[in-house]
Amino acid sequence: MATMTFTYLFDPLCGWCYAAAPAIKALREAELGNIAMAPVGLFYNPRPTSDIADFAKTNDERIQSLSGQEFSDAYFENVLQKPDGVFSSRALTLATLFLETQQLGLAGELLHTAQIRRYVEGIDTSDTSEVANIAKQVAAEQGIEVDSQALAELLQDGSPLQQQADQMVQQASQLLSRLPGSGGVPQLIMTNEEGQNYIFSGADLYQGAEGFLGLVNTVQMALSGEITPEMMEQMQEK
Repeated sequence: MATMTFTYLFDPLCGWCYAAAPAIKALREAELGNIAMAPVGLFYNPRPTSDIADFAKTNDERIQSLSGQEFSDAYFENVLQKPDGVFSSRALTLATLFLETQQLGLAGELLHTAQIRRYVEGIDTSDTSEVANIAKQVAAEQGIEVDSQALAELLQDGSPLQQQADQMVQQASQLLSRLPGSGGVPQLIMTNEEGQNYIFSGADLYQGAEGFLGLVNTVQMALSGEITPEMMEQMQEK
């Protein structure tokens, strides 16, 4: 399969993006091309967790029912019911930016690991110290040393890293707004070597690892002219 590039529009605390995690993980492991992580800032600005907890729980239970992704009791109790908890994807967004500067691909691994920590293990991934520890672990697995205390300071509001993240979020949000339908996140843009684009919707990404990689292959063949659009539709209907 020809080399492609991908742009993944997401938010680290988006439950539907967690539903897409198996597909994104499979895409990373298939090594079909670089995946640019583009956090759109959906939950970037902090708010009390109590303001969103009831809605989040209802939504997360629906996501679990439809996707099979686990939302544990530890998550509901330790994160959504955390006293004085703050709901914000800012620390994870900043850590995403930081790790990607250390090594391409680390941001994707950070997102996947943080989702497991939050939704399965019940770790509050709005907390800068927790995020710094997760980032340190992800980097260490690739032989990269990260000082978690120093990183936690970089993840604080007003840091130079936040200024870069603010710009990244603004650019990703603008890109999302220009997509047909502007259907929110997650969405994935695939670009082939000829510069042709295809946008995978959330529904595409919820197909799981095998189903999604099959769809990527079909779309790539359609873009390259190996199959007609009509044939692609027939293959997707099966």
